[in-house]
Amino acid sequence: MSTWLKLLTMELDSIAKADFMEPPEALSPNDNVIGDMDDSDKRLFTLSRLLIRDAQQNKLDSNFCPDKGRREELENKAMNYGAKAQVVKELLWIGLRDRFGLWNGTIGIRAGFKVVTIHNDNTDDDISPFLRHLLGDD
Repeated sequence: MSTWLKLLTMELDSIAKADFMEPPEALSPNDNVIGDMDDSDKRLFTLSRLLIRDAQQNKLDSNFCPDKGRREELENKAMNYGAKAQVVKELLWIGLRDRFGLWNGTIGIRAGFKVVTIHNDNTDDDISPFLRHLLGDD
């Protein structure tokens, strides 16, 4: 098992309930609340947001770095954090779909840690880009 996967569980466990980041999007008329995020879901969501923040900060820093070597290092860190954020977010979606038995259709998370199904006339968005790539449909 890779070092990152070993550290991932420790990193998730280190996120205190007081530090949970709430999804910013409010419920909309197309949302049907099906349940609440549990603490594991909240930790995955929070970690994905922290990783996205770190990716964006490193990318921003690289844009203003005069030293080529340091700039490449910052860009590499940005890519690293971004890739990890994508995997953590995908783990969240898979966990939610598995727990609620919703492998078909569009789901979302909303303010108040609500899990929703979304009535959407466009069903092309039902599969994540990651899974679409794995299935060769990109």
